[in-house]
Amino acid sequence: MEERKKMKKIYFTLGLILSIYGFNSSAQSFYFEQNIAASSDDAEEKHNGSYVTTSSSDIEMIYDNWNEQGLQTVGLRFDQLTIPASANIENAYIQFTADASNSSNISLTIKGEDNSNSPTFANTINNISGRATTSTSILWEPMAWSENTSGTNERSPNLSNIITEVITSNGWQSGNPITFILTGTGNEFDNRKANSYDESISESAKLVVEYTPNLDQDLAINSILSPSSVTYPESATLIQVELISYGNQVVTDFSLSYYINNDLIATEICNQTLSIGQSLAFTFAQTADLSSLGTYHLTVELSLENDEEIQNNFSSKTITVIDEIDVLFFEQGSSWCYWDAGSNPNESWNATEFDDSQWPVGISQFGYGEADEATVLASGKTVYFFRKKILIPDLSLLSDVFIHMVHDDGAIVYVNGLEAIRTEMIPMGTISLTTAARQSINETHENNFYTYKINSNYFLEGMNTIAVSLHNRSSSDNDLSFDCFISSSFQYHQDGPYVYYDGDNIIVEEIGPEGLTSNAYSSADGLELTCELPHMGTSFSFYLKSNITPEPSIDPSSPSKFLAISDFDGHIEGFTMILKGEGIIDNEFNWIYGGGHLIISGDLFDRGFHITECMWLLYKLEKEAEAQGGKVHLIIGNHEIMNMTDDWRYVEVKYFNNAHLMGKRMSELYNEKSELGRWLRSKNIIEKIGDYAFLHGGISPQLAALDLTYDEINAYGRIEMNGETCPSSACEIVNGSNGIYWSREMVYQNLTQAQVDEFLDSLDVQRVILGHTKEQSIRSLYNDRVMAIDMYHVNNFNNGYMESLQFELGCFYVFHTENLYNVYTQLGNCDPYVIIDESTEESLKIYPNPTTNLLNIRLPKAIMDTYMYTVLDMQGKIISSGEIHSDQSVIDLNLKTKGNYILKIENSERIIKGNFILK
Repeated sequence: MEERKKMKKIYFTLGLILSIYGFNSSAQSFYFEQNIAASSDDAEEKHNGSYVTTSSSDIEMIYDNWNEQGLQTVGLRFDQLTIPASANIENAYIQFTADASNSSNISLTIKGEDNSNSPTFANTINNISGRATTSTSILWEPMAWSENTSGTNERSPNLSNIITEVITSNGWQSGNPITFILTGTGNEFDNRKANSYDESISESAKLVVEYTPNLDQDLAINSILSPSSVTYPESATLIQVELISYGNQVVTDFSLSYYINNDLIATEICNQTLSIGQSLAFTFAQTADLSSLGTYHLTVELSLENDEEIQNNFSSKTITVIDEIDVLFFEQGSSWCYWDAGSNPNESWNATEFDDSQWPVGISQFGYGEADEATVLASGKTVYFFRKKILIPDLSLLSDVFIHMVHDDGAIVYVNGLEAIRTEMIPMGTISLTTAARQSINETHENNFYTYKINSNYFLEGMNTIAVSLHNRSSSDNDLSFDCFISSSFQYHQDGPYVYYDGDNIIVEEIGPEGLTSNAYSSADGLELTCELPHMGTSFSFYLKSNITPEPSIDPSSPSKFLAISDFDGHIEGFTMILKGEGIIDNEFNWIYGGGHLIISGDLFDRGFHITECMWLLYKLEKEAEAQGGKVHLIIGNHEIMNMTDDWRYVEVKYFNNAHLMGKRMSELYNEKSELGRWLRSKNIIEKIGDYAFLHGGISPQLAALDLTYDEINAYGRIEMNGETCPSSACEIVNGSNGIYWSREMVYQNLTQAQVDEFLDSLDVQRVILGHTKEQSIRSLYNDRVMAIDMYHVNNFNNGYMESLQFELGCFYVFHTENLYNVYTQLGNCDPYVIIDESTEESLKIYPNPTTNLLNIRLPKAIMDTYMYTVLDMQGKIISSGEIHSDQSVIDLNLKTKGNYILKIENSERIIKGNFILK
């Protein structure tokens, strides 16, 4: 403790330090500039006030796609305006950086929030539009904006009247925030887009204020510099404040006093002279005794003769003194020494004997950019460092130890100088004090606690040190979060089984509530595994496949019925609800769909909690379907690709917890040594099934221009799945943003009908069925040639129903199930579809009745290669006839009018005929 005292004295005894704020002596003006300082300080509110986002990558003024029924409201909050409330505001404006070029005409209205201390924005109803506003408003009709430009055109009009109204009302004081609220007119083409805080801190909206002092004598306390809000016990704590002169005259000979819990501790005279605009760091000679744990209220008072503004002569701060040594099982929100100075600490920073007496102390949560931090850290760094001392009186009582961490983006934990935990986003190999995280954590999980079980052997009886390095994806990241606690128990989420091959052994691992179960087997023969679904009160069992072979790109069968679904994201409750509703599985998860097909157009991965179980269910159903003449198709989507190529940005926390418990990196869960990894790599990214193509994203002009075969596309997809380098630009296009599992151009309807027709004709299909792009309903697009089937499945399930695309005998339906109540609603026109029943030579079944002259015929193998067809009316008159070969699937009926007809197919051996109605 004595060493800490000495170091603090060296660190804080700064004496009197002078600086000059932005000040133009000839114009007698001050300039205040500040960008948006937090992610929650620029926000957009939906047109009806129902939703507020604070994490958008741009600020759109004033139209956004989510506002199809109206225009959004924009809020911009600038915190800590250190200008005197009595100042004359000469000029003020908001400087934007354009995120896109636009020269259209729009009209915006800017008002201030009529609040002396406006709060940051939050996702509550009418959080922006519901705020009281100034009577002053400014009309802005922006000039043309140029992308990535921050010039006069991207600058608001003079806002000085709004700022004057805010700072002269409601008791506003220097250092308080000012908020602006923007409304207006426009549409998706008439708009202005500016960079937000979440896109770029340095290019976020910036408030610039030019002002002149309105008083001759005005000396103010700007802030209390030390001690910090949280500190360890110290019997001689330095008290330091920052002063600033706002007046037009030189000030000198003033006094400062400070009080602890309302008791006067010291009054000291300062003979320093301050000119207009100068600031001063003043350190009291009399230290404060903060040696006892507890909370202290510190007040500093300034006294200057003839000071014309005394409201800024006071400043207060609450100081919490905490114990430097914690217990092992400490809770979240605990204290840590931290280092965010930008300079790197000594290489031995994580060692027990390292001297951290110069490090400040804070309370979790640490971070910046989200407005939820108890201790705000300096932004712009790649790595941040934390240390804590813990006492373990009796090591024999220690058994299980679980460390729970919020670590945006990644962390390494050292116990007594030894690395105990390396989180998934930290690279393998040697780590330096500047190593960045290899990926970003998804923003929805940035404040979630990840759990790591560590060996109790890392700890010692007596004093221990825990040190954590927190690694950002880059120094320009817009936010950072860290919190940590330790517990003696943890209940895991059910997951698995996971099956791996280790030489001649088959390793089966499963996570249950109490932790890991692992077993080894020498053979897969007769090995039955079980997937437990405790949240559904059930389970299902399956056998491992004897071999796994790549699926063919083209399935020549033309199933009379199939069900297609995409993007169910590991939501097994909704998925099985659909399968049971359509009659694909029974209550024991057995296939009962006969010769029907089940087609998954990608994205069974990510965001869900039962991804493993969904995969095993499809794995199980594949074998059962084949035994009944049916088929299960899994088309690989972008999220499957991400999980196979070590990209985990959308994965739920439970999978990180479980992988660590199994002693694995996430990439090992689905690599080529795992059964599920092998199985996934046997799948395709596009398949032709009968007359239809199934894929995840869409077909872009760039992809279509390659004129690739199905096999070529799938070969390139497997190169990506295997983590290999693309050998050609064609491969890069297939797997890129314009590729088969990423492109959204078809679903967004950015293509022409002619383009779509050309693309599909080149693929030799009648339609394509796509997932990837969510909407409220299943859609038929481009004259029924594109079926978009991705939906908000979780929302639908929570509302009591599920929907998918169902096909039967040429017709497509939106299948809607509410468990016991099913509805089939036809979607678009039917495709011609004829079945010749092989059970009898006399019947020809046509389902459904065709709506066009084109008729698609399925022929049994008994029919000769060449045969005649004849179309007759009901009086026996021949309407049309011709020769057709068995490799032809479509004939033209050549009918002029709608009505009842007879179709006859014959060769030298037999005649088959049937009736149909042309609708």
